[in-house]
Amino acid sequence: MRKRALLLGLTLATGLLTVAPTPSLAASPLGKLKPAMLSQGARLWLARPSSHQNAPRAQANPSFGTNVDANDPSRDLAGGQSETAIAAAGQRVVAAWNDISGALVQPTTSRRASVTGVGFSANGAHSFTDLIGLPNNDPNQQWSGDPTVVAVDGGRAFIVGSLYFPNSNFDNLDCSHPARFDVAVSVARVTTTGAVTFTNPIVAVPGGNLCELLQSPNPAPDIALLDKEWLSYDPASRTLAVSYARIFLTGARSGNGQVELVRAHVPANPAALTSAAFGNPVVVWPEEPTVINTGAYVAAAPGGTAYVAWERNIVSNLGGSGDPYVYIHVAAVAPGATSPSVGGPGRPVVVTRGQVNSSPQGGVKSLDGVVIAGYNRGIGQDFPRVAVDARLRSVIVEWNDASLHPLGDIFLRAFPLSLGSPGQIRKVNDDNSFALHFLPAVSVRADGSIVSSWYDRRRGGANSAVTDYFGEVRQTPTSQGQDFRITTGPTDWTKDSSIIVPNFGDYTDNASSGTRTWFTWSDGRIGVPQPFVDAR
Repeated sequence: MRKRALLLGLTLATGLLTVAPTPSLAASPLGKLKPAMLSQGARLWLARPSSHQNAPRAQANPSFGTNVDANDPSRDLAGGQSETAIAAAGQRVVAAWNDISGALVQPTTSRRASVTGVGFSANGAHSFTDLIGLPNNDPNQQWSGDPTVVAVDGGRAFIVGSLYFPNSNFDNLDCSHPARFDVAVSVARVTTTGAVTFTNPIVAVPGGNLCELLQSPNPAPDIALLDKEWLSYDPASRTLAVSYARIFLTGARSGNGQVELVRAHVPANPAALTSAAFGNPVVVWPEEPTVINTGAYVAAAPGGTAYVAWERNIVSNLGGSGDPYVYIHVAAVAPGATSPSVGGPGRPVVVTRGQVNSSPQGGVKSLDGVVIAGYNRGIGQDFPRVAVDARLRSVIVEWNDASLHPLGDIFLRAFPLSLGSPGQIRKVNDDNSFALHFLPAVSVRADGSIVSSWYDRRRGGANSAVTDYFGEVRQTPTSQGQDFRITTGPTDWTKDSSIIVPNFGDYTDNASSGTRTWFTWSDGRIGVPQPFVDAR
């Protein structure tokens, strides 16, 4: 009964996961979680789909044009496939997304029980094969979404990262074995004929043991849930970097998120990668008593230095910390280092310092201070993205914030590799429409040009939920590019049906290979969210 009560105490309300004040949940370590800071994958694990959500519906004959659905909707068990990631090498492309179908399936060793969906294209994203999900050989665990993908060895392999959480059906747990809140990867090998095979889960970072929470009256003081992981790969040093937030559930901890990094050397045969290859976690930014740190993204530079960017004071800016602003930070961790060389608490680097209408310390107005129309998560966020421009020897950080108007713009700032003497903050979107600009992604082409993409509502106006996906290419951080529309058809998110929250995700993605870029976003033109892709 205690196990069931832990889940029954969690409900969905107004698009945000809220914790009902049941005695059993309040007394459990899971009651320390602050759901508004959690990823889509973690929220799915906490709360199964609600029968009160809208049923899927389809529009008549939607037009796709050059946009491609990486998923096969006819194979879905329910409506809700969003939060997309992508990697590309030549003509080979792997797209990944959160798939609500996996949350409905047992046993978790079935590929259909993978909340991490995957699609493969051998023709440059003109078409995709829906690979359904990732293999799993541990019935106590489940691929739980929040995907991230990197290409290895020119597309002969891809590595998919995901949350790897305990089986969400507690009655199926065998607590003679751990059931952990892990981050794991699976290596995809691609043959010359385009056949794709995945390895079983390779745990990159072990998290806390749920069985100990359920069974022990005195659980260990450092049990944690891992969340919001991201991968980056440096082919020069064969370094795979993984950033994430560690959310402590037990002990004298606030549970406000600790930003961490692990790295592994990828062997010549990527499928031979093992958990033992991943080093000890590096604490990039420690947990704070009243301030939430999360939304960490990583970029690996040639040679293996890892640059991690994240959002500080998200959600806690709404009253918990007493500071109404959020801060975008970046840090550098050198190869083999056990702490940041710059950007840690001793030498913080606040990306948003000097932003228009910011505080003297670099605090900016956040999109978490507005409810976004049609976004069933409710409030927004300002998670940064980061990329290394090897040609220009720069670190590029990109984010959205509400400095100029409540629904945000996309901003970019370049730093030297030392993270000293930053360049000017530049607004990426070229309109001043007061419409929503949200969830940016950034990558760098082989010629050093910087590619940005984001959700954009300028065509509908500031009070519209009609959403497109836009992009821009600039030759240098300070040279403005011309915005272009990527979507060939818009989505009105107030009219879309979904049982996944958030319906259009916590992030989008783009990936460059050579001088071509592949874009992916959640698109609702068939009536439910789907992982769409286009390239140019």
